Amino acid sequence: MKRKWIIPCVVAIFVIAILFYSNIQKAHTFTLADRGNPVKSEQIQPLFGTVKVSGDCDTDVVFTDVETGEEYVIGYITSGVSEKIKLQKGKWYTIAGGGNLTVGPVNVRIE
Repeated sequence: MKRKWIIPCVVAIFVIAILFYSNIQKAHTFTLADRGNPVKSEQIQPLFGTVKVSGDCDTDVVFTDVETGEEYVIGYITSGVSEKIKLQKGKWYTIAGGGNLTVGPVNVRIE
């Protein structure tokens, strides 16, 4: 009798975990608008260590560590295609790239 409940409980927990993760993704995905300057004034902080980036034009994307000045580069993304990059969780980065860049899951700090 108890075995019949195990599978539905595991499935329910799995579905709840997926919904929780997708809500975090939605709440922490931002579009950094193109204001005519390739260097965005916002700073991002990765939530999990991997950041997904997409843009509305062909561009290189450069993340610069605010503290050390070290650069991390996504060599080239095309419009509508997303790329992932590993960045250190908890550190702040500035972003340089053309067009409107969508990044997530991140925290954003505007200066």
